[in-house]
Amino acid sequence: MSSQLRVAQHLLAAFVLLITISTFLGLPRPYPSWPTLGPLPINPELLVPGALGFVALLEPIHQGLNIGSVTIATVGAVTLWLAATSVYTLSASSTGGVFWGGFLTLLSGAVLAGLILVQRVVYRRRQGAA
Repeated sequence: MSSQLRVAQHLLAAFVLLITISTFLGLPRPYPSWPTLGPLPINPELLVPGALGFVALLEPIHQGLNIGSVTIATVGAVTLWLAATSVYTLSASSTGGVFWGGFLTLLSGAVLAGLILVQRVVYRRRQGAA
């Protein structure tokens, strides 16, 4: 994978984990609870995992088809799908109720970030052993 794409993937993974930790520990957020840009929601809980999911879809293209890249791409596709449907639900829905999309997107993004970081550690160990 190109170094720029790898750096972007790792930065997004770190941001997803940071957002996840701050959300689940109830730490103060440096942004409003429900930020919007006009009528569109721009929640970092949705957009950052979605961006990570998009970047993860490029994994098999650059790494080739192996179990790690296919797993990351699959979880990336699920994360991107959850983020896209959550943004759509927030922007198109006018009914009330409990919104679980942010929780599911953030949870899927955290799993994806963990997979990406574990894959990098395994790769580094293999390089060191070779």
